[in-house]
Amino acid sequence: MNRMEKHVNRILDQMQSPPDEREDIKEELMAHLESSKNDYVNQGNSEKKAEMQALNDFGDPNLIGHGLQESLYPHQRSLLYVIGIATLLFGVFFYISLTFVVGEVEPIWLLIQMIIGSAVTLSAINIAFMGRHYWSLNVLVLITAMWNGFNGMIVEQVPGRQAILFWSYLVIVVLLCILFVIRNSYYSSTQTTTTKKSRSILKISYVVNIIFGVMICAAALFFTYGFLIFGGFGWTLLFPLSSIIAWLIFFKFQMKLIQDRPLTAIAVGFGFLVFVSVSPFAIAAAM
Repeated sequence: MNRMEKHVNRILDQMQSPPDEREDIKEELMAHLESSKNDYVNQGNSEKKAEMQALNDFGDPNLIGHGLQESLYPHQRSLLYVIGIATLLFGVFFYISLTFVVGEVEPIWLLIQMIIGSAVTLSAINIAFMGRHYWSLNVLVLITAMWNGFNGMIVEQVPGRQAILFWSYLVIVVLLCILFVIRNSYYSSTQTTTTKKSRSILKISYVVNIIFGVMICAAALFFTYGFLIFGGFGWTLLFPLSSIIAWLIFFKFQMKLIQDRPLTAIAVGFGFLVFVSVSPFAIAAAM
């Protein structure tokens, strides 16, 4: 690997582009560098000096990478940082608050909170790697949204004003998670159409399918919380949680379907919403 390839790779390290897009960007950047290098060679410079001149003219790879990231995926990296750090801060402040109120707090909750917040923050730092696996990144952020949504049901353990403050904080974090997933799905999809109408339909399909997912996850978390209160930890928790797992897997299929047939994806998503919401509880009733 020569210096120009290393320079381009450092640029790509700042970007969340999927594999196909990364290759296109790499070819375009390399072509630009090669052209600049050839110009200097034609002026009588040696190969090495021409290469160095071309790289100097091109600029700092980190700055270029950040610029391209913001140009192609505006505010996505910043959103990840905000979600991750906000999740970490909530864990610290809520744990301290709950310790004063309850006295003894289960440390496993704080551990899970820290792991989730750290995972999102590290994803922002390693955006180039996570961008190649955008479904996995979406799943991580969706899990963060669900966990913080679940936290919204346990903040009632602190005094009234604090509960309202924590609950409002969590609502904002969950909404940011949903916003990120919608934007990440759209930006990371292969854009085969350029008309404004087609792009609008694509965005609507992503939003509607995420809404379906939010409905499934919200219902599942509500029942999970109920089962925990009345039955504690047990195998019955698998029924509501299975709905969440099924939708996360289905969402990968939906992301591909939306790219090709966004309107069909809405109908399929609604059908899956009905199926996944009813089947676990129908099985439980039959047993």
